[in-house]
Amino acid sequence: MKKRFSSKRSNLITFILLMVVLVVAGLLVYYQYMHKQQRQDVVQTPATETEKLLAKDMEMGYPETPAELMKLWCRFNQCIYNTRLDDEQLKTLSKQIRVMYSAELLEKNSEESHFTKLKEEVTEFQSNKKRIVSYSADAGVSPVYKKIKNRKNAKVRIYYFINEGNGYVKQYQDYILVREDEKWKILGFKKVSEEKTVSKEEALAE
Repeated sequence: MKKRFSSKRSNLITFILLMVVLVVAGLLVYYQYMHKQQRQDVVQTPATETEKLLAKDMEMGYPETPAELMKLWCRFNQCIYNTRLDDEQLKTLSKQIRVMYSAELLEKNSEESHFTKLKEEVTEFQSNKKRIVSYSADAGVSPVYKKIKNRKNAKVRIYYFINEGNGYVKQYQDYILVREDEKWKILGFKKVSEEKTVSKEEALAE
C-alpha cells in the first residue's frame, strides 16, 4: 500500500514537472514571437518622408477639403523634386499622385507618358540645383467655389518658395478642382506668371 502511494506520488510529481516545463517552453516561444514582431515593426515603420509617402494608402483617409488635397499634393511634389529617387520609387510616387487626378485628367495623361514627363522635369529641376524650400496650400486665399455643368468646382492658388543657387523665388500655381465621386480631384493646373524674388529668411519662415 505504501509502495503504491509512493508510485502515485512520483507520477504526480513527474506530471507537475512536465506541465511546468511545457508552460515555460510555451512562454519562451511566445516571448520570442513577440520580440520578433516588435523588431519587424521597428524595421517596417516608415521613417523618412519618402518612405511615408511610398507606403501611404491614398484611399484611406483621402483629403476631405481642397486645402487638405493641396497640402498632400505639395508634400508629394516637395519629396519628388527634392529627393534623388530611383525609377521604381518615382514610378510609385507618380502613381500615388495620380489618385488625386480627376477622370478627365487621367484620360489626357496616360500613366507612361505622365511618368516620362515627370522624370524629365525632375531631372531638369535637380540639374539646375533647385530645391523646394517650403510651400503654402492656400496662399492666404480661401478656395473659390463654382458650379460648372452641374459639378462642384474649386479654384485654389498655391505657392512654392524655391531655392535657385544663391537666391529664392516665390512661384505661384493655380489649380482647378472638381468634386468627383464625393472626393475633390485635380482637374487642371497652370503656373501663374507672377513670381518674385524673396530673401532666405522669408522663404524659411513659411
